[in-house]
Amino acid sequence: MARFREYASALLIVLAASLLCLVLRPHLATIDVAMALLLAVVLVASRYRRGPALVASALSIAVFDFVFVPPYYTFDVHDTAYFLTFIVMLAVALIMSGLTARIREDADASREREQRTAALYALDRKLADTATEEELLAIATRHIGRAVEGMALILPANRDEPERELPRWPASALFESPSVRVAAAWAFEHGEAAGWGTPRCAEAEALAVPLRAASGILGVVVIDPGNPDRELPETDRETVLALVDLTAASLERALLAEQSERARKEVEGEKLRTALLSSLSHDLRTPLGSIEGAASSLLQEDGVLPDDVRRELVEAILEESRRMTSLVTNLLDMIRVETGALVVNKEWQPLEESLGVALLRLDQRLSAHPVSTRLPSDLPLVPIDGLLIEQVFINLLENAARYTPPGTPISIVAWPEGGSVVVEVADRGPGIPAGREEEIFGRFYRSPAGQTDGGAGSGLGLTICRGIIAAHGGRIWGDSRPGGGAAFRFTLPLDGPPMQPLPADPAGILGAA
Repeated sequence: MARFREYASALLIVLAASLLCLVLRPHLATIDVAMALLLAVVLVASRYRRGPALVASALSIAVFDFVFVPPYYTFDVHDTAYFLTFIVMLAVALIMSGLTARIREDADASREREQRTAALYALDRKLADTATEEELLAIATRHIGRAVEGMALILPANRDEPERELPRWPASALFESPSVRVAAAWAFEHGEAAGWGTPRCAEAEALAVPLRAASGILGVVVIDPGNPDRELPETDRETVLALVDLTAASLERALLAEQSERARKEVEGEKLRTALLSSLSHDLRTPLGSIEGAASSLLQEDGVLPDDVRRELVEAILEESRRMTSLVTNLLDMIRVETGALVVNKEWQPLEESLGVALLRLDQRLSAHPVSTRLPSDLPLVPIDGLLIEQVFINLLENAARYTPPGTPISIVAWPEGGSVVVEVADRGPGIPAGREEEIFGRFYRSPAGQTDGGAGSGLGLTICRGIIAAHGGRIWGDSRPGGGAAFRFTLPLDGPPMQPLPADPAGILGAA
């Protein structure tokens, strides 16, 4: 239909120019008429394809000869000079139609390249923002289907098999056709497109394109055109192939990133296991040796040792047992933090409860340090896991007692700030070495300042604190205090589960009290 309109328009342009020249024939020279008709040919050649331009050229020559060259209304030409005019008009039509056709083809090719580039850029930008393989496949499916004005479905290969194979056919009406299944299997096995618009499995109602990557075939993209009778233009086919290649590259990149992350976690896990075993073998040896020595002394000298010596040995066994318990607890907590098995059960409760339990458990350990607490009376309830925050207080207070001289004070302060509660545990010890404010939270880090209580720490306390506080949605950091000492602060966001209302008091007991 478009071709017919071009030919009709060419005829109308030439006829309009001829009628105008016929009306003005008494006032125009023959050469003027030739120029007017030539202008009409140039106009047709600049607007339409080569065929209409040739028709316009032939028609203008015929009209010029029949109407404007004496003798009029015949094709008998007495003056041979007009033959040159006819040749020039024909040559101009051919040249102009050739130039305009080339320009039009270049413009169409440029427009197609622009559309293909825009489609690739849009898909690449979307794929770059995806975080999971499922999102990647969903985005690619939409863009590929849109490129052919149809629908697409991506069948990723089953990576659990030793040799990659296509999974079972999905529950879709499209795959009820045996020809579509054959085309998809052929494309996957041979790595070439098959089905609709291709010489292979041409009877299929859909187009199957393999997801080819450097590591092999990652799957198949099956494209349903909706109407298999329509032809797939070469430009659309090239666009589809480019989009599928981009999808394959992005999918391979995602798979490699997943494998790399898995390998990294395995390496980190192996490092952690090695470090934990090393810590167990090293840090447990001292308390075990002390317990064994004290117990053997009690057995060998039964009834001989004075009561004060026996009491001292029993206290040593108890102290070393507590130290072993603390070490094993830290190691287990470290495993929970590193493996992501740390579960936080938040409940709204006063911070004083966790702090009070921690101080009671460390009463003997903190006996050589005056401890002061300053928690304002209007401090709001905080959504926390009481046991975990209790462990944070224990680790920070043990850390302060371990690295500060006897008699130096330890202070605990809390205050609300910007939708959170900030807690500070401060001491007057040697402080934090400059430039190691982040390093101190690493696994198995021990301060070069040395421990003042002679105990053996695992170097995991601050690491566990960071993991617990991060699981609560807060953060923890440490700074040196002016005048000496270290201050560790952490935040507890005031966003948690809805508060449960107080139970009803139908008997009026609370009011009576």
